[in-house]
Amino acid sequence: MKNIAKLLVILFVSISIYNCGGKSNTDERKKIEQMLAQEKESKTIHDIDQLIKDLPAPSLVPFTLKSINAEFKSELINDLGNLEKYKGKADKMAMNMGVYASDVNYLAAYGREEQCLEYLKASHAMAQELGDSTIYDEAHLQNFLGHIKNQNQEEISKILSELFVTTSIQMEEDHHLNMAGLALAGSFIEGMYQAVVTIDKAPETEANEKILRPLVELVLNQESALREVILVLNDLPSDDAISTIVTELQILDVLYKGELKEIEEKMKADPNFVVKKHMLVDIDGEIKRIRQWIVE
Repeated sequence: MKNIAKLLVILFVSISIYNCGGKSNTDERKKIEQMLAQEKESKTIHDIDQLIKDLPAPSLVPFTLKSINAEFKSELINDLGNLEKYKGKADKMAMNMGVYASDVNYLAAYGREEQCLEYLKASHAMAQELGDSTIYDEAHLQNFLGHIKNQNQEEISKILSELFVTTSIQMEEDHHLNMAGLALAGSFIEGMYQAVVTIDKAPETEANEKILRPLVELVLNQESALREVILVLNDLPSDDAISTIVTELQILDVLYKGELKEIEEKMKADPNFVVKKHMLVDIDGEIKRIRQWIVE
């Protein structure tokens, strides 16, 4: 179980690293590769080398949104007012800890330092309630706040890495491993949600279709990442929450093997092929439905 815990830490931290984008990505990815290399002698069911190649890329969503000049939308993050609903419900709290992890990075990408600080504090409180050890103090958060103001993406990446590693590294017992797995799934879905809602809300004009193409490609390229998340979850001790989220993710996997695969192939064959909203209606609907189930 300890090996799975380390893999969950690496995946969970990778979400934060990729969200922060910038020049630090290459250096931080090398660090992750070194961490994974140390685990090669005791692999889990799936291949660790492939795992590093397919780290969940929905974490790229915030900076992709920024790059296409998409406006900040508060409806793309889970309101902190929902925290009260999750108290006493460990599974819900774990999934939404992952949701808030992605929201932290969305807020950081748009320079919302005060909100970012609030979400980090909320994530810390959730981790404590779930029984996980953390290293957390005001100095960490004030330092983080300063780097958001200056849009220092390299330092943002370092601080988020430290916070999430120290939060997750103690997850060695079965119960905590499952909480980490649920958090990973929540973070994955939140990144996807931010992407599909942005695509759905944009007026369907020729100009917007061109602008949104990088975001559409990002959504279409998630098949391998999705399967890696499913494999990680399937390595964990099975319970109702894990079984339910795996079933939900497998529905997405079916879509990727079918109609989304056809769309991706058409885009590769024809650089001028335009993806219309109605072509993404199924993945859009499923992501929104799963996300609603997680945050409700």
